[in-house]
Amino acid sequence: MNDHPLPQAPDARRRHALRRLRFSAASLLLTLLLLFSLPQPTWAALPLLAALLALLPLLRADDGAGMGTDTGTGDAPSARERQLLDALEALPAGFELWDAEDRLLLCNQRIREDYPQVATHLVPGARFEDVVRQSLNAGLVAEARGREDEWLAERLAGRGRGLRPRLQQIGDRWLHLYEQRTASGQLVCIRLDVSELVQTQHALVEAQAAAQAERQLLERAVDAMPAGIEIYDEQDRLLLANRRVVGWMPHLDYTQMQGKTFAYMLEQTRAAGALPREAQGMEAAWMAERLARRGRSEHAHLQELSSGLWLRVSETRTPEGYLVGVRQDISDLVLKERELQASQAQLQAIIMTAGVAIVTIDAAGHMLSCNPAVERLFGHRAEEMLGQNISLLMDEPDRGAHDHYLRRREGHEGERELPLLGRTREFNALHKSGRALTVQVSVSEIRGPQGKQYVGVITDLTERKQFETELQHANEQLLRLSTTDALTELANRRLLMQKLEEEWRRGLRLGTPLSLLLVDVDHFKLYNDHYGHQAGDRCLVRVAEALRASVGRPTDVVARYGGEEFVLLLAQTDAAGAMAVAERCRASIREAAIEHAVSPLGPLLTLSLGVISAVPLRGGTASQWLAQADLALYQAKAQGRDRAVAAALFNPI
Repeated sequence: MNDHPLPQAPDARRRHALRRLRFSAASLLLTLLLLFSLPQPTWAALPLLAALLALLPLLRADDGAGMGTDTGTGDAPSARERQLLDALEALPAGFELWDAEDRLLLCNQRIREDYPQVATHLVPGARFEDVVRQSLNAGLVAEARGREDEWLAERLAGRGRGLRPRLQQIGDRWLHLYEQRTASGQLVCIRLDVSELVQTQHALVEAQAAAQAERQLLERAVDAMPAGIEIYDEQDRLLLANRRVVGWMPHLDYTQMQGKTFAYMLEQTRAAGALPREAQGMEAAWMAERLARRGRSEHAHLQELSSGLWLRVSETRTPEGYLVGVRQDISDLVLKERELQASQAQLQAIIMTAGVAIVTIDAAGHMLSCNPAVERLFGHRAEEMLGQNISLLMDEPDRGAHDHYLRRREGHEGERELPLLGRTREFNALHKSGRALTVQVSVSEIRGPQGKQYVGVITDLTERKQFETELQHANEQLLRLSTTDALTELANRRLLMQKLEEEWRRGLRLGTPLSLLLVDVDHFKLYNDHYGHQAGDRCLVRVAEALRASVGRPTDVVARYGGEEFVLLLAQTDAAGAMAVAERCRASIREAAIEHAVSPLGPLLTLSLGVISAVPLRGGTASQWLAQADLALYQAKAQGRDRAVAAALFNPI
């Protein structure tokens, strides 16, 4: 193969080809610009278009001055021709120029590299059909295998006729072929490797198919569950409802409800007269309260549908903001509970001897009866309580909240159920002596001749709450001792590694930066040897105070890593922020002016810091990341100490 990658045609042919090349390339540019104006442009050709645009200064010269006028004085190409040939070699794609009879005039070295099996046939004057036959004989064209003659005929018939590029597989590569004929009949061909783009498209198609299959599997699994399941997106629009929910809500066409908000579906339910029975007479207020607490309560709530079905409804939000509603049919349980409540009215004598406090109130909250356990619990005699509002036994803030609720019930908003009905809740209660109590109250409803009445079962939790408080305090103390350094009262190494893992996982999930400063007290062994270990401990305490003062956010963690080493863990902090904190640490130590008479660095104590900042990457671990900070600290020491050195970018590979 000769030194110049573009084959040298006979002199006249070469000069003629170079003269015509300007017009051929200009025509190809227009073709590519047309391709980019189509509804689906071929973005893979962007590098090629940029390279061809760079040829424009070489194509502006006239035919004589710019392309080597044929003077007959020599065979060497002119400077302009030389520049054009070099520019063609620099194209990021294969370039070919064929004459009107489809014989090769020019091709760059990229063509020879892409087609080594036919490189020896790419000589000036070679026929396109012969070169293609060599490619077919070598088995390079995958789509032509088994139908070579038919494919060749189609290829020749369509050569240079299409506006769009031709996609062709050569071996394990995919190419876009851009072919355009000039006004003189010459054909310019550009071959651009788009293998990566094609592979990406294939992977996308496979991923979409897999995602669709997974969604279908999820829908079938949800549909087979024994509970009613609904899934809403972050804008509270319906995504999925299984067959049980559809069966329980016949007034809603769930096919039409797809993509509609929960508020819209609630309006449709009201229009159909199918709101739960608890909403009757107060539909607007009930709907407003239902929407306000939607997805915000950790506890399930009960609903009695207009059909008489009782459902236990729980709503949970995912980290992505989606809401999953679960409805369970508990009609049998509610029926048994009502039967039990009815039987309690017939067992008043037994209630009066019960060990737990039981009180009966009317719809306005006035106490109608109480057993002796109520007198023992609250210190009031029965005659002091009967006829009084139940709030007499409550302490603030529950007393004020209860009075406010009763005032609302006495207004013109319609009759409302007691908020405690069907649930158990803790209350702040008050003994007659003024002593605070903690009680648990469960309220049930009795329907009698005088209307609705409510029975409250009250359990004293005061001692248990006190024990729980003491136990919680003891646990907090134990936790503090297990996660705090005894000397500096900073977080210890165990808590640091726990927080580091948490922040690492959060950074992986959210894509936010995380920074860590590994701090070492310079020449601390000399300090201990000179001043003694007790003075060394006091010195470490002062260093801990200086480091703690250098961070300003509650989420920042300052920990003693071991010996004279400390770590500052800074969540959602980039490299610039981390270096700013590092300089504040050094400034705080300078302001503390801790004497270090035997330090080779000067009379005062100094710090060396290794800083690492990066967005956590999958494939890496927090311990690897911490090791990078240790390397940065080693560099700080190697460079003379009393400085902060940033680690290189984190690479888990």
